[in-house]
Amino acid sequence: MHKILILTALFFIPFTNVAFADEIPVPSTLKAATVFADRATLTRSVKIDLPAGKHVVVFENLPANLFPDSLRVEGKGTAKATLGALSHKIVNSVELTSEREQELTANLETLENQKKIIAAEKQALSQKRQFLESLAARAVEKEDEAIAEFNLNTESWLAGAETIYTGISEILRADLEKNKQIEDLQKQINKIVQDLNQRRTGQKQTTQVRLPVEATGAGTLTLALDYQIGGVSWHPVYDARLDTQNGALELIQYGSVSQRTGEDWSNIELTLSTAQPHRGATAPNLPPMWVSLYDPTIARRQSVGDFGYGMAKSVVPADVMETEERTEMDASAPMPVEAMKETPMRTATIDTGGFTAEYKIPGLSSIPADGTQTKVLIAPFETETKLEVHIKPQANTNAYLIAKTTLKGEAPILPGPAFLFRDGAFVGQTGLPLLRPGGEHDLSFGIDDQIEVAHKTLKDERDEEGIIMNKTKSVERHTVTEIHNLRSKSVNIVLMQMLPSAKDKNIKLNILTEKTTPGLETDHDKIKGLSVWDFALDPGAKKDVKLGWKLSWPQDKTLTGLR
Repeated sequence: MHKILILTALFFIPFTNVAFADEIPVPSTLKAATVFADRATLTRSVKIDLPAGKHVVVFENLPANLFPDSLRVEGKGTAKATLGALSHKIVNSVELTSEREQELTANLETLENQKKIIAAEKQALSQKRQFLESLAARAVEKEDEAIAEFNLNTESWLAGAETIYTGISEILRADLEKNKQIEDLQKQINKIVQDLNQRRTGQKQTTQVRLPVEATGAGTLTLALDYQIGGVSWHPVYDARLDTQNGALELIQYGSVSQRTGEDWSNIELTLSTAQPHRGATAPNLPPMWVSLYDPTIARRQSVGDFGYGMAKSVVPADVMETEERTEMDASAPMPVEAMKETPMRTATIDTGGFTAEYKIPGLSSIPADGTQTKVLIAPFETETKLEVHIKPQANTNAYLIAKTTLKGEAPILPGPAFLFRDGAFVGQTGLPLLRPGGEHDLSFGIDDQIEVAHKTLKDERDEEGIIMNKTKSVERHTVTEIHNLRSKSVNIVLMQMLPSAKDKNIKLNILTEKTTPGLETDHDKIKGLSVWDFALDPGAKKDVKLGWKLSWPQDKTLTGLR
């Protein structure tokens, strides 16, 4: 089997007498996609029986918005062939190019026509009803005349009334049935309109790609055509599933993929990449930075000499004047054609911290073209987890179950939303930061109702003390936090309280050790004022955690910020 070298080109480089070569239109099939943050590389494949000689393989109905610079082709097979340079052109059509959009539009037209037919039938029923009602009105007039002449035919009058009653009843029933049919049709129409709005492109152009091929002998040739296209994106999402019985955390990474290329991706090989090709690979050039010194005396003399009669023009350096004039011109003049190119859209980025990877999704994947977020499994992460209960009594008396997670393995966690499950029940959503192997992150799995917490203030007094010249004001506060473990096993408690932090050296804070439970760590994690107790609490046990402190400052000053 022969493998043909990959060729890339934007400009057609013909073979000799290629104008007389046979054209071979090929219906290609989408086989694979590599999705980036703001685009995708699609791979289409086709297998052809290639006779000897010169030919032009024509790929039809490719997306009009593909990036021409990204066109690539690779071939392999039994045919000994040489591939020429790719060329492309835009082909206009009177019909929509998306098959699914064509199908939905045709279905919509059919339903709308059915609705019009039923509306016409309703109109005919209305005319029939009006006719019967007019007959009834004329019959009443005749009966009135008969009554006046004492010549009333009762049987004939009742028979006519029954006929009109039956006819109008049938019309009303038929009208109700028509209304039901219109209602059902309208539901179908609304559904199709919704589907169309999700995938509508309005595109009536396609790209045609031509590939010259010269074969010295007949054989099979399999071609793989690659190109990039926008309207595609992906981002990582996670499921974090905690089992509180054994403390195990299952952290699973998914890719959420969406695309609006106008073509459904059905049963393709899918790869998700963290690379960002839109940023380019080449460092920008740095132009020279020319500077000069501006001499106002010389500039003034030149100005007087140029204009005469003392009518000096305000002189500035030529480069400065040019800049100002250009700025004024830009503000008022029409934008040059070169500057009127479409402004690039802001695209979502994935902060990978310099990490680039490709995730090949196992099996085959299908991604609809309506922008729906499709979730595909990437892989689980290996973690080491320690369960803690965090209590912050100054904020509230809830106890929060925390999974203190350390990432194992070699791959980092990319930033993305995480859905939290505790013992199979969904408890909320959070966001994961970029986390490298060995890094730690706290995941909160909601309130632990089996840990009871009560917080009380035992003392909160203000006072003045000292001699006349050195009087101070002070606040003394004593609190107690009562914790009760209702679980059948020991739990690790982390109790956090915030102490006052002074920005002024004249403000003094003293922790009252005799009023404070031992084990207090101040300025935890280098956070000023954050004080923490960390301890284990046995099943059914209770513990009172006390804190006492005194804050003092000069009498002639006003203290602010104390809560």
